Amino acid sequence: MCNVTSNESQFVKTFQYVVHIPTFTLGLIINLVALWILCVRIKKWMESTIYMTNLIMSDIFLLFSLPFKIHAGKDGGKWDLGPIFCKFVESLYFVNTYGTILLIMLISLDRYIAIKHPFLARTFRSPKKAIIACTVMWVCIWAASIPNYIQDDHCVNKCFTHFETFWKDGTIPLTMETIFVISAITVIFCSVQTVRTLRRVEEERDGMSMRTSMNIISSNLVTFLLCFTPYHLAMLLYLLAKWDYITTETPLRAFVQISQCLATINCCLDGMYYYSITKEFWKTKIKKTYSLNTY
Repeated sequence: MCNVTSNESQFVKTFQYVVHIPTFTLGLIINLVALWILCVRIKKWMESTIYMTNLIMSDIFLLFSLPFKIHAGKDGGKWDLGPIFCKFVESLYFVNTYGTILLIMLISLDRYIAIKHPFLARTFRSPKKAIIACTVMWVCIWAASIPNYIQDDHCVNKCFTHFETFWKDGTIPLTMETIFVISAITVIFCSVQTVRTLRRVEEERDGMSMRTSMNIISSNLVTFLLCFTPYHLAMLLYLLAKWDYITTETPLRAFVQISQCLATINCCLDGMYYYSITKEFWKTKIKKTYSLNTY
């Protein structure tokens, strides 16, 4: 049975256009510029730049799916680009949403180890290990999308709408909720501990760069929670409604759609992290150049 989208409120549709179009345009510019800086200007593959490159690619692929999501929502989910391509675009949207969440978790964990446990960092951190972590993460989440390709479709001319099996079974939504909760706890813990460590260092050195780093980490944490928490709360409530634990379903469906839009804004807000890493690199490069010129 297909989800009926023709009764969606005009407000939700307008909200999707208002959010998705600027997010696609601005997000694509930010991520392409960041990718160019990494690959052309920096060209130094450390742990942070490896994670950042993967995060940029995840954001770009997620952004690539947005025009097709807009196209599907224009006529109540009507789709004329073929069922296989529909499955691919749907997978692209959800896989890269959780790719972004997991990469932000890996970045927070890597930063925590580097700052809080610098001696352990020699054992647990290396470019090779960062590549392995990213590879395992991508293999796992793409493997999780396989059921989307093999399940029976009752709506071959619809896209981003036929999720009845998805909600009724509940296995995938609960897995998505679990991934987010684990990632959120990890990001919160690592960010708080990292900021505390930097604050102690700042008291000793009184460095402006420490203060800036703390602000960036705090901002990234707030951005992560604001973008992804509403969506996972909405998804959990909608799942309970599908299981008849909650009687009201229609407003929750609108809540899911609106919170999905808010989650995609993270593709633009990730620019704060790109800025911090790039700034850190250029500062290091300037110091090295100055030292060489001095001696």
